[in-house]
Amino acid sequence: NTDKYGNQSASFNSFGKSSSQTSNSDVQPGNMQSSFHSHSDAYQQTQNSMQQLPNLSISPDSSGQLVQGLRGKSIGTSSGSGHLSSDQFLNTKNSMGNHQRRLGLQCASYGGSHSEEEYSELIYWQNIASDATFTSPYYNPQVQESKVASLHKTKYLTFEMDSSGWNNIRLGFETMVLLAHSMGRTLVLPPKRQITHGMPDIHGSKTISFDDFYDIKAINAKQNGLNIISMEDFLEREAVNGNLNSKTTGEAIYPPNNQVNWNNQNLNPLWSYISNISRSFNWSPGQCVLAFPAKGTDDQNLFSMMADVLIEKDGRPFPDYSEFQGKPVQVDGPTIERFREVLAGRRKICLYDSKMHAENDVVHIKAEENEQRLILPFYAFLFWEDWRQQLFALRFVRDNLVYNDAILCLAARMVKTIRDYVRQRSPENDGSYDAIHIRRGDFQIQFPSTQLSADAILSGLQDEIDPGRTIYVTTDERDLTFFEPLREVYDLKFIGDFGDMMKGVNPQFFGLAEQIVASRSRVFFGTYYSTFSAYIVRLRGYYSVKENQPGYMSGALQNTYYLPEQWKKDMSIYQAVHASFFAREFPIAWRDIDKF
Repeated sequence: NTDKYGNQSASFNSFGKSSSQTSNSDVQPGNMQSSFHSHSDAYQQTQNSMQQLPNLSISPDSSGQLVQGLRGKSIGTSSGSGHLSSDQFLNTKNSMGNHQRRLGLQCASYGGSHSEEEYSELIYWQNIASDATFTSPYYNPQVQESKVASLHKTKYLTFEMDSSGWNNIRLGFETMVLLAHSMGRTLVLPPKRQITHGMPDIHGSKTISFDDFYDIKAINAKQNGLNIISMEDFLEREAVNGNLNSKTTGEAIYPPNNQVNWNNQNLNPLWSYISNISRSFNWSPGQCVLAFPAKGTDDQNLFSMMADVLIEKDGRPFPDYSEFQGKPVQVDGPTIERFREVLAGRRKICLYDSKMHAENDVVHIKAEENEQRLILPFYAFLFWEDWRQQLFALRFVRDNLVYNDAILCLAARMVKTIRDYVRQRSPENDGSYDAIHIRRGDFQIQFPSTQLSADAILSGLQDEIDPGRTIYVTTDERDLTFFEPLREVYDLKFIGDFGDMMKGVNPQFFGLAEQIVASRSRVFFGTYYSTFSAYIVRLRGYYSVKENQPGYMSGALQNTYYLPEQWKKDMSIYQAVHASFFAREFPIAWRDIDKF
């Protein structure tokens, strides 16, 4: 068969292109409603239509033995849960075993891809030995690695999971991990909870935890100066032993009913208790950049420098982000110049200092106070006086906060399938495809300026994508007839066209795998204000550096666009961070971050 452009027609394992589209995840600040945009009817259609394949869900270590983090607690795998367990708190250096972050992928356990050639193109992260030993000046191993809680006052960072969708939750988590490392505090993961608008897993549950999507065990084992424990461990070690005191009375107080396991329960009583034994700071990302001194005992110089910029002491006007368009400050440039570049109009000083560190054993970050919600890229809020620590933080997220192998291997199979299909359909094609993310749903109300008709979308694509090319479409639009004007010009593929490949895979992985698939396309169009699109753009930034793509030295992305037209070429030139911070990613995330 040939289409009207003379291309050979090769079939996917399609189960029906007119079926409801399962979708992806992003939610924006404000009254946010969305996430993976799970629709029960679409989910059921997907499950009912798939041919049986081996179950590809994560399996525990066959050895069933305990794997100890270098500076983290013991991680039990014998339960078969695959999650952090509540064994004794133990901060001792030991073998990382199978939980070291691999430079490659291990796809054999997840249904393939089985050859390195098939998945190597997805690998953007690196394994940098010196980064694994990097610690914050606030990190005190004698305190943070103590086996006995009563001997030392361990410093903790607790936080609430945002109530929105995965990509907003992901942004917050990236910031929390870096906050914990920068503060020299043990990070306490919140209990598992239902994702309000999320895709259900293979059992129909919407309960999630961070180790569903990241290899927390490997991160905990690999990174010096970072300890990650569960809320259950924290409460068992500190709360029920009377080590947590009320901020108002100074007396020991205990969690409601001495309960330590709060997974998938009403968390309001827990957060009320945590608020009573912790300190929260008025850090608003819209008003300030949170800065960390190069030395934990010398924070006055950084404070003075920040104040000088705010009062324009050197005679220069307060910086505007437009000053840096196409003219980035060098990554190892003077602190004051790097600080000016990221201010983005914010005129308040937020500084983590030695007094703050010493006086507060537990710092808590709340999720539902709109001015303080951390729904923005970490680098748009956190700033380090030492440029080396700044680059470490950027690399840490790139190299460690990577989706787990189950997600990446699913994406590798999808990418291979598309490339094979394109080559069969058009033998002269090298396997390249294009991708678009069209966010509709609640964006029609929240961000009406992003909403285009199918004809307008088509018009926006045609200058960059030739007729007849294969386009992978990731979308929350349930009525795929919406895309008929595009289908008349392009060969469209949706996640539904991979039906037989998805059997046995956690449906919560679908949207995340789609992000990887879209990031490997030749040309990508995203929806402005969408954090789902924004993460695809960041991944494309990582790949641009890995592959030395045109513009990579300046951080520019030449084949990455946004819709509508007013933002179409935002990524084609370097821009400093600016509001709305969540709307897109910025080249600071990937430009020249491997400098040492």
